[in-house]
Order: sequence, then C-alpha cells, then structure tokens
Amino acid sequence: MPRRILVAGVALLTAVTSAACSSSAESSGEGSTYLVGFPALASGPAAFAGVPIVNGAKLAVKEINDSGFLGEGVKIELKSGDIKSDPAQAIAQYRQYVADGASAILCCGLSSEAGALAPVIKQSKVPGIVTSAILPGLAEPPYVFRPVIIPSEPGGLYDQFIDDVVPAAGVRTAVLVVTADNDGMAKDATIWEAALKRNGVNVVKRINTQSADTNYTQAATEIQSLNPDAVVSSMLGTPSALVARALRERGYEKPILANYGVDSAKLYETSGGGLRNTIFFAPFHAEQTDNEVARRFVGLYQKEYGSLPDMYGAQGYTAMWLVAEALKAAGDGKPEAVSTALAGISQLDTVYGPVSYEGGQARMKAKATYLQWSTDGKIAGWTG
Repeated sequence: MPRRILVAGVALLTAVTSAACSSSAESSGEGSTYLVGFPALASGPAAFAGVPIVNGAKLAVKEINDSGFLGEGVKIELKSGDIKSDPAQAIAQYRQYVADGASAILCCGLSSEAGALAPVIKQSKVPGIVTSAILPGLAEPPYVFRPVIIPSEPGGLYDQFIDDVVPAAGVRTAVLVVTADNDGMAKDATIWEAALKRNGVNVVKRINTQSADTNYTQAATEIQSLNPDAVVSSMLGTPSALVARALRERGYEKPILANYGVDSAKLYETSGGGLRNTIFFAPFHAEQTDNEVARRFVGLYQKEYGSLPDMYGAQGYTAMWLVAEALKAAGDGKPEAVSTALAGISQLDTVYGPVSYEGGQARMKAKATYLQWSTDGKIAGWTG
C-alpha cells in the first residue's frame, strides 16, 4: 500500500532490515511482536463511537500485519479493554498496558478521559495516541499525539462551516445547545458562538445540558417557542440525537447545525429520524471521498465488517497507522524510541488526505466535506 511519510531527524528503515521488539518492549529480530494497548469505549452511551473506533484500529492492525509493513514476520498485537466511559478505568487499564510492555497506547475517546489520562501518559513516558477526544491543547510531544482533526482551531472547521453554511441557509437567529459538563463541548461552544456572531447571527439563547441527560422535553419546548432559524448543537453524539428527536416531535423542522459527532447510522436510529435536516461537516465520509488511502480503507472495512465505515472507524484506523509509521521509523518497540519517532513525523497521507503534524497535532490541508441527513436516513453532500 503506497503511503508517504516525511520524518525530521528519524532514519527510515526498510521493511527487510527493520528491527522489531517483543511485547516486553525489548529489541529483537525477525518475527517479533509489538504490543499496543487500547482502553476503549466498548459499551455504554459512547459505544456508538467506541465500537467503530476499535473496529478501525483492528482493521489497521490486520492490514499492517498482512502486508509485512513492519518487516518480515514482525507483527502488532492489539490488546483492547472496555473502560465503560469511566476515566478511572481508563487510567487503570493504561497502567496495566504499560506494565505489560506496550510500545504505545491508543486512548482518549472522550475529553473527560483525555483530561484524566494526559498526566498519566506524561508520567509513564509510554506514548498515548488520542483516537477521538477534541479537548483543546491536548497534544504534547513527545508523549501525547493526536491524529484527530480539531475543528475548534482559529480558521478551522467550525469557522469554515459557519462562514459557508450560515449565509447560504439564511440563518439570522440561532439557539445554541451545549453539553456543558464536557470540557470539549463547552469550549467548542465559545467557537460556535463567536463564528455565529461574526456572521451577524443573533444567538437568542444558550441552553446548557448535562451529558447524562436523557429527557430534553424542556429544552425542545423552549427552542420551539423561540423559533430560531437554526439550532446549533455543541453536544456529544447521543445527546445531540436525543435533542433532535425532541425537537422534531414538537414540530420544529428547521435546520440543526452540528459537529461530526452525528455521523453515525446508530445515532440516526436513536433520534427516531429526528436528525433529518441536520447539517454537519466531516473530515472523512465513506461515500464522499476521492483520495487513495480513504478508498482502500473503505473497501477493506466493508469487506471485513459488511458495512461502510463512519468517521469513528476512520479515527481508529488513522490512529493505529500513525503508531505503525512510528514503529517502522524507530525500528524499535521501546516506548522512548517510538516517542522520538512520533515527534519526528511531519506529514502523512491519511483517509483525510494529506495532513501535517505540528506539535503532535494533525492538521488537514483540504477542506472538510459538508453533509446532511435526509428524511430517509441517508447522508448526502450538502450544497446549499
């Protein structure tokens, strides 16, 4: 599989001569195995994202191992556990993988988990690769790296999205709904609000909700009475779907603007079709892509799992390939060597297209795709 990597200060080794290491992170020769741990969101309210993230990571491991990417007989072993959305369990599992001799650890599906784990990662000095958390400022080489595209950066995806969609959709008033106890969503809300106001939109109300909420009747009733041109959702995936359901049940049929957390067929089912006419952006979408890495990923995922991958599957796949690139560049499974290799990666071809890495944070070179849920549960490109 053709993949391009530019590395600063790290010598690339060929597949034949790559040194490898065992799961105890000791250097060894041909036929050895690197251990990668993954405290995952395999159950609970975030499983709609956590399960495809794990699937994407497993698919990448299969592809890496089957292709001999790391050298003759050199494999990655992925150990995955279920943290059940509990940061304490994430910390416990992370420490166990460190004790087991992991070369690197995938982590941090949620911002709350990321905030709790970041100090542990830095202390352990075993690199952590963030799979989906969007908490600002999280990446910190040489130990914390994030291949996730962060939409809240100045001039980033939120700003681009609002600048493009709001004028085209004629949005002049909006209500902002926020998962206020999630640091990532709360901080994103300030970006949404600033972008809306910059485009002349009157944010008539900000409604704060909690991540554990399941009943959004009051919020939906209030929104309906205010009758804004659009509802802007700075929320986690499940709450966003439940708010959409409550809104549509009360007759509100105007657009909902959301982050890529709603890019999930399971969430559309959770919303009871309420996500219809929800417009969102995505760095990757299986049916709206034209780059070689993405096309290969979609084909492999569909063959392996019998369905098209969503944004979360792409995140797991991308995170694992980042680890593989670092392992190959390092030629060594010791965490310190992998950390050095990760810090030296400056550019990669990914499912998002070419990305650059600055301070351990991935940044897209292309513009995101704008998408919309239809009334029949299909996603189509939004063209305004």
